[in-house]
Formats: sequence, C-alpha cells, structure tokens
Amino acid sequence: MKKTLLAAALLGTFAASVFAAPSVTLYGRIDTGLVYSHDSLSVKGVEGLSHMSEDSVEMKSGWSTGSRWGLKGTEDLGNVKVGFVLENGFNGDDGTGAQSGRMFGREALVSVSGAYGTLYAGRMLSLASDGGSIGMLGETSAFGNAYGVASMKGSTGSAFARYDNTIAYASPTFAGFSAKAMYSFKGDSSEKDADNNVLAENKAESTRYAAAGLQYKAGAFTGVLTAEYTMWGNANWGKLDDGVAVILGGNYDFGVAKAFAKAAYFDNAASVEDTFEVKAAAEELLERKFALKGWGAEIGTNVPAFGGNFLAAVGYRDAEVVDFTDVKAKRWNAAIGYTYAFSKRTNVYGAAGYAQEKVKGYGVSLTPKETQVGVGLVHKF
Repeated sequence: MKKTLLAAALLGTFAASVFAAPSVTLYGRIDTGLVYSHDSLSVKGVEGLSHMSEDSVEMKSGWSTGSRWGLKGTEDLGNVKVGFVLENGFNGDDGTGAQSGRMFGREALVSVSGAYGTLYAGRMLSLASDGGSIGMLGETSAFGNAYGVASMKGSTGSAFARYDNTIAYASPTFAGFSAKAMYSFKGDSSEKDADNNVLAENKAESTRYAAAGLQYKAGAFTGVLTAEYTMWGNANWGKLDDGVAVILGGNYDFGVAKAFAKAAYFDNAASVEDTFEVKAAAEELLERKFALKGWGAEIGTNVPAFGGNFLAAVGYRDAEVVDFTDVKAKRWNAAIGYTYAFSKRTNVYGAAGYAQEKVKGYGVSLTPKETQVGVGLVHKF
C-alpha cells in the first residue's frame, strides 16, 4: 500500500511539472545540391571588350531553402503566451556559418501573444520577405526567395533582409484581414563608419527601417500589400534620400493549379538584387553609393503533378539610377522547377533558371546573363 501511494504521489508530481513546463522544440533542415552555372557578359561601347563567358559546377547549400537548425518554445501564462525563436543558419556543403557567422543569424527573438495579437522583439526577417516569423510575401511567388537567379526579389526593389534591434506587431485576423508592422532602431548592429566606430541605435548616422503589411484571405484567394521605408544612415550612405518600396500581390488556388502574381514600385532603393554585381562594381569604381527607382512584376504557378509539384515563374524589373536617369537597367528572369516529397521530412528538387540584365547609359551597354540548372535534396528534422 505504501509503495502504491508513493508511486502515485511521484507520478502526480511528475505530471504537474510536465504540465507547468514550457514547450521547447529543436528543429532544422539541410539542403544540399549540385548547381551548374553559365555566365556571360556582352559589352558595347568599351574598346577592347566585347564578350566573356564562364562555366562552373558547384555544390551549394540552401539553393532551394536555407539550411538551418533552431530552438523555439512557448510558455502559457494564462492570458498571454511568451515565446522565443533562436535560429542558426549554416552551409551544409562545408559546415561554415551563414549570415556572416552569427550564432543565431536567421532569427533571435522573443514574443508575447494574446487576444490582441503578437508583439516581437529582436532580429528577424522583414515582413516584406517570404520567411521567418512574420514574412508575408511567400503568398506572392511560386519560387520565393530561392533557386538562385529565379529569386522573386529580382523583380523588386526590396532587400528581403534581416534586421537587428527590431520591434514588430502582428494583429489577429478580423473578417479575413490581418496586419503587421515593424521598426528597426538599427538594421545591422555591426554597422560602423569609415573610421571603424560603432554607430548608435536610432540615430541618423545608422540605417533604420520600417515596414507595414496587410493581408486578406477569403476562400481560395490570398492578397498581400506591403510598404517599406528605409532611412539610409548618413555615416555610410551620405545624403542618399530615404528609400520606399511597395509590393502588391497574392495567389488564387484553382485546385488543379495555384496562380501567383505581384507588382512592385520602388524609389531610392539602394539594396536591390544585384546578381551580376553591376551596381556594386560601379559604386566601387566611382567611390559613391547609388540608388534605383522603377517598377517590377512577376507571375508564376504551382501545379500538382505526378505526386510532386511543378513550378514556373517569369519576372521583370525596369529601373534607372536616381541621380543619373540616363542610366537604365532592365532585368528579366524565368525559371521552371519540380519538387517531389518522399515524406513530410524529405524531398528532392530540380530547377532551371535564367536571368538577364541590360544596363545602358552614356554610350555604353552591358548585358550580363546567367543560366543555372540544379538538383538537390532537403531533409527536415
């Protein structure tokens, strides 16, 4: 009898402690693939230069989805829940760290959620992105920010970046509508000036960032609108005007296929997709920063087929340099792909993409192009 009572008491104590304990989950994924790339550059108006090309075959990590591991958990305090996410990015092909080697470079945040929504604080992807805890733009593209040159950010003026020192809010859903907003006191904690001095948070010398988004979902339709405002820090960007970017898009699920579309407008966008490093090379050559203004659009589809999903997308961006409107940059990209899941945890993929950018100005024309073909395996845990 005594042993029975003792066992019952111990069991009750153990059960109570488990009930009271917070929930913590270890999770992750690894994506490793092989990618063939063919790069070429055609030049007009520069003496001695006409055409260059290069081929390569590389093992790549995170070509379709970033390799990562993380910890996340929540504790129920009655009227609210307190949660956290600590997510590390790494390169599965060589074991090195991603996000400049940060321990938790993908996300590091704490959250408080309740009946009135969720409040976040820490490092996170922008809501004008397709990932992380608050990203909204995954609803607007079949490929998302993945598959190399097929990336959806090639047709926008958005950075799809992670920001430090950020506070964000996500509302509950009312009649199909939900909203999000965020503000970063200093987008990159490691940002320094030319003399290697650390810059202060929430000051004009540092780059600050704000964004807001609205989503509407009804039946098979999902629509998203995001707006970004970037206050470029004068320590590194000089007198560059504040940047703005607006993206409107969504998807409709027809059952036999899901269709995606988005359109973007941007002005004073200094952190844009620069696959061919044309902007970066010009900034280095002329020792000054540039920003772009223009518009872009993308359409795509996801079609269930043969037990997997067929993907396709076409994107276009038309831009010009803000300070030199005679310099035009037109970019377009197209891609097809296929993914097949062996289980909820393991899938394979194959994709082919093409991107071209034509930059013209002052009698010079540059046309860099890249073709990529890749296959890979993703395992989640």
